[in-house]
Parts: sequence; C-alpha cells; structure tokens
Amino acid sequence: MHRYPVSTLVKILHILDERWDSALTAYGLVLAQVQAARGHAVWVAVKPGLYADREARRRGLSVYPLGSYLGFRWFVGRHKFDVINAHTGSGHTLGLWAVAGRMTALVRTRGDARPVEKKPGQAWILKRTDSVIAASRAIAARYRDRYPSLQGRLSTIYPGLELPPMSPEPAGPLRFALVGRLDPIKGQTYFIEALSLIKDKLSDEEFLIAGEPKNTTVGGLQRFAEKCGVAHWVRFLGRQPDILAFMRSCHAGVICSIGSETLSRVCLEWMAVGRPVIATAVGCLPELVFTGENGFLVPTHSPKALADCLMGLIKNEGFRREMGERARRFAETRFSLERFGTDTDNIYFEAMMRRGGVKIRQK
Repeated sequence: MHRYPVSTLVKILHILDERWDSALTAYGLVLAQVQAARGHAVWVAVKPGLYADREARRRGLSVYPLGSYLGFRWFVGRHKFDVINAHTGSGHTLGLWAVAGRMTALVRTRGDARPVEKKPGQAWILKRTDSVIAASRAIAARYRDRYPSLQGRLSTIYPGLELPPMSPEPAGPLRFALVGRLDPIKGQTYFIEALSLIKDKLSDEEFLIAGEPKNTTVGGLQRFAEKCGVAHWVRFLGRQPDILAFMRSCHAGVICSIGSETLSRVCLEWMAVGRPVIATAVGCLPELVFTGENGFLVPTHSPKALADCLMGLIKNEGFRREMGERARRFAETRFSLERFGTDTDNIYFEAMMRRGGVKIRQK
C-alpha cells in the first residue's frame, strides 16, 4: 500500500444520497467530519431536506444539494475535486458520470446491510472505480465472491467513533438491553424466550428493549413476554434520543439478530461505552465479538445459548466488568477517529495514483 504523505491536503466530495439515519449515513458523515478536521477540503452531496442534509449542516460541513445530473457534473468540474467517495449505489452511478473524462478519483464505500449482487452493468462500473472500501470483512467477502476482478482495489476500513469518556457500571438493578428497530430480523422474540429459560433464577434484573416499531409491534412483543411468563422483567422503551447515555445506564448489551448486521453500529456503540456484548454470529459480529474477551458470540435461533450467557454475566460481577473494560480497549484500538482518517487517506492516495491525478496541496 502507498502511504499517504502526511503533508498532503485534497478536495473530497462525499455523495450521501441515503434517505435514512442509517449505518452507512453515519459512516459517511463521521468520515467527512474527520477529514475536515485533518485539514482536507470536504463537501457532502445530499438530497435536500433529508437526514443526511440536516446532520451534515449541524456538523458544520459544506453541503451541495443534489438536483440534476448536469448541475452536479458542473459543480464537480468547477471545484476540481481530487476524490469523489460514493456511499450508495445511486451515488456510485452519479459519481461515475461526474468523473468521466476527468482526473478525479472515484471511490465506492459500502457500509449497509443490502446484499452485494451481480447486476447488469455493475462489473463495468466497478472496473472504472479506483478503489472500493468495505466497512467490514463480511462486506468485503461478498465483493470478492461476486467481483474477483476487484482484487487489489478492495479494502476493509471499519468505521470510526468519537469515543465518550469511560464510565463505570451504574448502581441499581442489573440492566441488559437490546437496541434496534422492532423487526423479526433483530430477534427480540429470542431475547424474550431466553428469559423464559432463566426466569426462576431472576430477581430484580431489568431486560430492556429499545427501538421504534417497524415490522413488529410493541403490543405483539408484550403479549409474547406475557405468554413466556417474563413480562415482569421486560420493559419496552421506544427510540432513545441519546443512545450512548442510555447504554451507559446499562450493564451489558444484547444483539439477537438472525440476519443483517453487515455493519453493526450498535455493537460498536456498546463497546465504546465499555459494556460487554452478547451477540449472534451474523454479519460482521464474528469480527467484533470474541467470546470471553469482550463479550459472547452465540448461534442464531438459540435462546438456550443466549440464556446461559446472560446468567454468566448476572452471576459474575468482576468478570462482567473486566469484559466491559476489554470491550472499551478494543474500541479504542479498532474504531478510533485517528485510525479511521489515516486508513482512508491511504486508500484515497492509492485511488488518486491509479487515476493519475495526484495534484496535492501542502498543509
């Protein structure tokens, strides 16, 4: 890998035309903010009025409101960007149009749970893309399987997190929480079923389910908890406005997903606040959770395995706290903003070398 000259400044345009507050949106916005802090000239192209637009402005980033293809290509040409980083499929196509005939390097970052598919024309687009960044090894593996020609242009860069101050476990009853939209794929029913297997051993513990309804209702989950005889211990809290503050009020996190989690932002957040994680072995979670070190990795569809891990954390206070401390150290090493910025700078520099447009400005 070519190492990025530390004195190099470049002009970067991120295309973030995602509609939702998603993991890929967070990845792009945090990266743009890190790059701006490192001295690069950074813009974010967004759809007006959507979450990415509002959040980019709140973070003080320069924003371009996406409109016509011709207007966008004119904007790119006027500003003479060194790198365009597309974070969605539609943004990738738009970026390819904008860099055609120019020395601007094109980078595609993928940080969402949608599968990497072989689509008509996709190989042609990727052939004209200077670098592809996968936000986890799970995503990178899918790219390698479907597009072997990417070898040498495909890299994995985990997202960065602004790590909050380390906080000790809270006082009071033990609190275990599952954070995520209420959806069958997130496995809330397996969490509840696991509690039914240990209910005779529980006392004043609290098991929290935080998230807004999508394809599952609160009422349906409440009825299931009553059927399982654990409604006394389960609370439904809805979407949390300050997720890190909520996580700090808990003693451990639980991820019961039976799919998705190609980029598990919630897992990173649990570790950032220094809490151990019990997680199912799906998506990128086997890359992040190591049994006995920073949490427990369990099979999907296995309430028994989940129940055993919950009891292990309930009974062993010292082990639970040590595991949380190791989770925090893991986050500091793997998800620091410094590492995020440096690794991405190196990939951008390689992309610019491939494109032949390394025109650098000095700090």
